[in-house]
Amino acid sequence: MPSFFKRTIPVGSVQNTRSLSFIFSVLISLLSFVTACVFIFSNGFHHWETCDAFKVTVEIPINMHNSEQHAHTTERVLQELKNTPSVRSVKPVDPEKLRTMLKAWTGDSVSSVDLSLPALLDVEFHKTANIDLDAIKARLRAIAPDVGVENHSAWSHKLVVFGQSLRIVTLVIGSFILFCTAVIVVFVTKSALQAYYSTLDVLRLLGAKDSYIARIFQNQILKSSFFGGICGTCLSVPIVYAFMMVLKYLGLEGITWNTMMWHVLLLVSCVPLVVAFLGILVSRVTVLVHLRVMDNRVMDKSTRA
Repeated sequence: MPSFFKRTIPVGSVQNTRSLSFIFSVLISLLSFVTACVFIFSNGFHHWETCDAFKVTVEIPINMHNSEQHAHTTERVLQELKNTPSVRSVKPVDPEKLRTMLKAWTGDSVSSVDLSLPALLDVEFHKTANIDLDAIKARLRAIAPDVGVENHSAWSHKLVVFGQSLRIVTLVIGSFILFCTAVIVVFVTKSALQAYYSTLDVLRLLGAKDSYIARIFQNQILKSSFFGGICGTCLSVPIVYAFMMVLKYLGLEGITWNTMMWHVLLLVSCVPLVVAFLGILVSRVTVLVHLRVMDNRVMDKSTRA
């Protein structure tokens, strides 16, 4: 009787098993991609969220008439910043890096021409320090009247908010996918219970407990999620890998790509296990609850009759 029941319930039929496996494969592939995005975005914006320094960029304009005076002014500004107690570190920007950045507008001609560039200093202040940026500007402009100070706090704060928004959106999408998975399992399980309640009743008269019937449904859901998980993982891994390569090509800072690649792939491989566990849990609860509800309905009808 149990083998007959396994062959005849809609969940266990070949056609429905294939259909349910296909649905699981699509949901698992989507959830794997969303999970990878959450992990990548969390690590990608971790650099700015955990940074314990307030950053500015100091620009000393070009002195076209006296290059030695420009170098002397740059050195004086550098020493003034180093002597400031609230300053954490001061690093001159490499001129070759500036030329590389300018290639986007000027082409390769910049590297072949001895182009005079302004001196840029990356300055980090301690966040816990009492920073009077206006007073620092005044001292620097006493040395170089045309010095410029670019505050990065505005755009870095927007970047942190953007990263948090991306994580929230991806978490909401992932939760919605899990919710859809649970709804599909509930719908399939309830349909099978309603269609074959008479067979279930015979099994229960023969001594089968509700937990045993729930295990039969769990095994069918596990089988479908297993095949769907294999297909979904095989589909999602190349997509996630290509997505990470695109982000690496774009040069997203704050991501340790060498170690993250294995972490993301390991995380993606765990997604089918989560979906399978969710499907088993939902199917078991659905069977136990729905059998009790259907029994109550039958008892009510018999009482009224």
